[in-house]
Amino acid sequence: MKRYLFYFIGLFISAVGITGVIVAELGTGAWDSVFVGLTNKVGLSPGSWNIITGGLLMLFNASLAKKKPEFLSFLTVFILGVFIDINLFLYSFIDIVTLPEKMLLFAISFVCMALGVGSYLQAKFPPTPIDSLMMVVHKRFNISMAFSRLICEITALTTGLFLAGPVSYGTVVIVLAIGPCIQYAYRKMDVLYNRPKKEAAVV
Repeated sequence: MKRYLFYFIGLFISAVGITGVIVAELGTGAWDSVFVGLTNKVGLSPGSWNIITGGLLMLFNASLAKKKPEFLSFLTVFILGVFIDINLFLYSFIDIVTLPEKMLLFAISFVCMALGVGSYLQAKFPPTPIDSLMMVVHKRFNISMAFSRLICEITALTTGLFLAGPVSYGTVVIVLAIGPCIQYAYRKMDVLYNRPKKEAAVV
């Protein structure tokens, strides 16, 4: 039961963070700038592009890791994409106008993004293809999780700029800081997730 709670709650918190950053309009995450840019140029919702891009990345990750595609990871990206669109709909009823309001929303949402990823990864279900890419690069090239995320974020940022996505100062903050923050959140959530098991073993 705990495993499913960490999974679904983590995905929802992550979606809250992603949509909050989009609504704050101070610059989205690198990948989200791609999704919003595609939405503005082609149509469909950011959540839909999250799902479509996730499917393509799932195949790319399999090729890079020299393994079969983790088709269950598509379920994760599908759930996240749906959560993103639901939260974007809910945010449409809230007016975030002033700069202090936007900065506060951005800060809270950034924390949610890192905390959400750190939480749902504990369930050991297939991660979203974006987060899976981070893990594949981390293991394939034997580099830290933080540096792996940075490489992925810079690649997505370049694509977001090409698509004229919402890239701004906040994007730079996310690109540089999201990796270390996810790594920190992952370690903290790992302690919380495994604490009962460790205490039981001691008894």
